Formats: sequence, C-alpha cells, structure tokens
Amino acid sequence: MKIRKMSARFGALDGTLELSDGLNILTAPNESGKSTWCAFLRVMLYGVSTSQRAKQGQQPDKIKYRPWSGAPMEGRLDVTTPDGDVTIRRRTERDDRPMQAFSAVYTGTELPVPGITAKGAGEVLTGMPLPVFERSVFIGQAGGELTSDPELERRMSAIVSSGEEEVSFSDTDKRLRSWLRHRRSGRRGAIPETQAVMDGIDRTLAAVRADREEAAAAEEQIETLTARCAEKEKAMHEARARLRRQALDEMGAARKEAQRAEAERDRAAIDLDSAEQALAASDLGTLSPAEAEEQAERDRARSEELLSAAERLPALRGRWLPLILTLALAALGVLLPQKTLLFGLAGGMLLLLALLLLYKNSLKKRRQSLLAERASLLESYGVTDPEALDALLDRHFALWNDREAAAKSLSRTEDELNRRRIAQKAAEERAMGDLDFTTGNNEAARLYRELETLRARIGALRERRAMAEGRARALGDPAAMESERMEAQRRMEELLRQEDALTLALDTLGDADAELQQRLSPVLAQRAAAYFSELTGGRYDELTLARDLTARARLTGEDMGRDLGYLSAGTKDQLYLALRLAVCDLALPGDDPCPLVLDDALVFFDGERLGTALKLLKRLAKDRQILLFSCQDREAAFFAKDPSVHKLTLSGEGRTV
Repeated sequence: MKIRKMSARFGALDGTLELSDGLNILTAPNESGKSTWCAFLRVMLYGVSTSQRAKQGQQPDKIKYRPWSGAPMEGRLDVTTPDGDVTIRRRTERDDRPMQAFSAVYTGTELPVPGITAKGAGEVLTGMPLPVFERSVFIGQAGGELTSDPELERRMSAIVSSGEEEVSFSDTDKRLRSWLRHRRSGRRGAIPETQAVMDGIDRTLAAVRADREEAAAAEEQIETLTARCAEKEKAMHEARARLRRQALDEMGAARKEAQRAEAERDRAAIDLDSAEQALAASDLGTLSPAEAEEQAERDRARSEELLSAAERLPALRGRWLPLILTLALAALGVLLPQKTLLFGLAGGMLLLLALLLLYKNSLKKRRQSLLAERASLLESYGVTDPEALDALLDRHFALWNDREAAAKSLSRTEDELNRRRIAQKAAEERAMGDLDFTTGNNEAARLYRELETLRARIGALRERRAMAEGRARALGDPAAMESERMEAQRRMEELLRQEDALTLALDTLGDADAELQQRLSPVLAQRAAAYFSELTGGRYDELTLARDLTARARLTGEDMGRDLGYLSAGTKDQLYLALRLAVCDLALPGDDPCPLVLDDALVFFDGERLGTALKLLKRLAKDRQILLFSCQDREAAFFAKDPSVHKLTLSGEGRTV
C-alpha cells in the first residue's frame, strides 16, 4: 500500500497532503500538526475508538482531535493497492460517534471496494491489526520503544528469543584447552600427560553416551506421551460434547417444567378472575359469608318489621261512617240551638266527611309505603319472599367457596412456578459449571487438566532432550575422541598427532557452538543489531532481546551488553529505530509493504548519525514508502539536492506551503 493523498478536518488540521513513492520528508515546527497527521492516518485506517476514556490528563481521540473550526470531524485517504487506487472517507454524523460514517470506493468512482469495512480497513490495507501497526511501522514521538503484544508475539514467535540461553561450551572449551596446554608444556612428561588426556576423553565419551541415552529416553517418552495426549484430547472432546448435550437436556427439561408451571398458574389466574367476577355479579357482591349472612338476617328482620307495621295500621271501613255521623249529629243537637243546628249540621257533616276521607287516605299511603319499602328490600336480593334468602345465601356461599378455592389454586400454582423457576436457575447454574471445561469439576475439565499436565511434561522432556543433545554436540565427535585415545596410547612421537586431534576437537566444538548459537539466537536481534550497528557507525555490534522485547546492546570490543539505562537518548532512539526496522523486515514481509511513518523519530540524532539514518531510510524507501515528519530542517537540508526525495513544508494548520 502507498499513500497518495490525505485530506483532513481533524484537530488543528484543515488541509491536504499529497505524497510520493519512496521517502517523504514533511517539515513543520512544533505544535503545527505533525503528530496530528500521524494520528489522522491511524484513525483513517482503524477508526476512532469510542470506548476511550480520559486518564491522567490525556483526552481520548474523539475529544482531543475535535476540529478547531467547530466543523464535524472528517477525512479522506487516497491509497494505491495491488488491486487499484482506493479512496477511503470517514465523516461524523453524530457527535458521540465521530468518523463512524465510512466508505471505501475505487478512486474516481463510487464503486465500493469489496472486503474493506470501517472496522477492518486498516488490517486489510496494511496486513496487520492496530496493535502490530503501532508497534512496527508507526513510530511516534520520543523514539519508538517497542513493547510486546500478543498479536506481535504470534507473528514473531518463530524468530523472537530471549538471547539468554545457557550452553556448556565454555566449560568444555576450557577443559580441552587445558589439556592442550598440558601437552604443549611438557613439564610433567609425556606419559602422565598422555594418561590425563586418556582419562579426560573417557569421561567425555561417557558424558556423550549418557547424554545420547538421555536424549533417546526422552524421545521415547515424548512419543508415548504424545500418543496419550491424542487419546486424552479425543476423550476430552467427546466429554465436552456429552456434557454440552446433558447440560442442554437438563436446562431444556427445567425450562419445560417452568413453562408448564407458568401455564398452570395462568389457568389458575383465569379461574380466579372468573370466580371473582361471578362473585361480584351475585346479589351479595364480594361480602364474606359471615357478612352476607349477617346482612341477610338483618334485612329479613327488617322486612318482617315492615310487614308487621303495615298490618298493625287501623282499617277505616265504610260501614262505620253512618255511626260516626249519627254520633256527631247528636252531639251537635245537644250543644247548638235549633236554628244554628240546621246550618251547622250541613257544614259539620261535610267537614267531618272530609276529615274522615283524609285520614283514610293517610292510612292507605302509610301502608303502601311500608309494603313498598319491604318489596324494594326483597327486590335488592332478587326475591319476593324472605324465605328465598336462604337459597340466595347458599348460592353466595358456593360462589365464595369457588373463589377461595381458585385463590388457593393460584397461590399453589405460583408457589410451584417459583419452585420451578428456582430449579431452572439452579439447572442453568449447574450447566454453566458443567460447561467450564478448564477449572470445573466435570470430566471434561479433569481431562483438560490431565492433557495440560501431559503437554507440560512433553515440553519439559523436549527441553531436556534439547539440552542433552546440545551437551553431546558441544562435547565433540566421539569417533574423534576415540581416535585421540588410541593416539594417546602410542608412542611419544604420536603426541603431536594427539595435539592436532585436540585442535580439531576445539574447532569442531566451536563450530557446534556457533550452530547452537545460530539456532538459539534471536533472528530479530541479529537483524536489529545489523541496523543498529549501521546507525551507530559500528559502535555497537550486538543486541540481545528478552521475550518482552527489552534489549541489551554491546559495544564493539566489549564482553558484556549494556542495559538501556546506560544509553543516551539519541542512542536509545537509534536502537528503537533498528528494532522497528527489523520487525518490519521479519514480521511484515510481502510484495506490498505498508508505509513506514516516523514522527520526530530522529530528533535526538547527532549530525553524523542523522546522515547515516537518512541514507538507510532512503535505501529502504526503494521497497517501502516512508513518511518522515520532523520539527527540524536538517532532514530536508540533507536531501536538498536529491530530487528523488519528496520534501514538504507544513503550515500551522497542516497545509503545505
């Protein structure tokens, strides 16, 4: 992949960069957007992480790179790939999700590029995920200290080694040289020296045989344990499948029981609702049996009182009227004179008759009112006879009992449903425990632990075998040592031949040690050491790397390496650059290499080493596009007369000037 153009509205940036193949030097003063352009390139490839949170005064990218102009964050990246020119666009449609609107099209068209997505664009175009990108080709400010990462380790697993393996070369070499000196000195005579040589060779041969026997025994055990591993692994997979089926069956059965209990609960709820509706629709409503019976008895007594009161009212019938009138007239004849009697008789009769009629109507209305109240009271129960209240109470008691039975049924089914749900949750928890195939107590977990134990034993045996084979190779060729022993038994004139044999043994041991070191020494350290030596003008000739990629550098001519704490800031940056370049060579090979991005990575280089580094970068730029951002004019000035190097000067907003 090669970058052709970057257009950004991103933080302080509001402009476009056009780049060329090979080495691009982009010069700008501090705080003019160099690091922002680097961050923009990373975001265009891998997107803005919306999960970042502010920590220790450092803002997440979505806040840190909000455009200063207040416009939405957006950008465009034009690249050349083996499949053609591609244009990537990212823009912001929501403030809380910056640069999430994504498109990847063939340049000059709106035809989407298959396989390039917002999430996977960087990995498709560069061939690496973000952690590897940041630890290889993306070299930020203050050097490019290389840190370990699981993905990077997977890529480097075949070449990264600690460089701290111990071998027995020194002891063996010292011993053989001691024998050689004894033979050369001749202070104690040829025969004692010859006997000493024979004894030493015997011990060495015994050690070689022991080492070879140990290596063979280890190999045999490895084959046996490997076969057992295969059996355990097969049994483990079968146990896992069986446990999965059992867990699913148990969870399914518990779920069905819970569903059945829930259906029973729902039916009971429906029955209770129906019973309550029936009870509420009855004449006595939702009264309890005691309340209903008390109310009915009270209303029965009231109806009887009303009937009795109506029956006790006097009846004024028509046959009593003449008698009453006669008595009234007789009273008037006695009390009034004759003349007045005639006029009073007529008026009095009329008045008396009216009073009698009014009294009769009053009695009738009172009787009707009492009877109507009694009828209304009985009608509220839907009966006309108080004796019918007993049947009504019986029906009400039956409806009440039905409601109580439905309520008990609902309570029982709810209790059952709760028990079934608890049982279902317990079954699911048991299933989760059964599906723990590493630390659980099930058969699959036990087989897994046994398998891991076997694998650990195999690893230990392989290490033991390698050490035994290494010791055997380091000790030398047994045939040569047997020959030396035969030579030692010959005459004194054969001592020179013995000396030659010992010399040959030393050379053979040195070759074996070189082969051992070549096998065990990290290829990454060798490649980085070559770059480091070139960058430092040969001042350092060796690097060793631990597994976490921390390095030790050895000065040419010295025996011990130096920790990074003893190196100057510039030398550290040169070492980090060498490591990054070595990682790019070894971990990221390919016909379409990803561009190398350096942000002020050479700021601490002195003039001489800067020139060396720039020459190296130009040479590497023949195969890989390189973007070198710098706050100084030294880099551009170095290539001032070199038209093959593309040079740009950036303004404060990231525009070229």
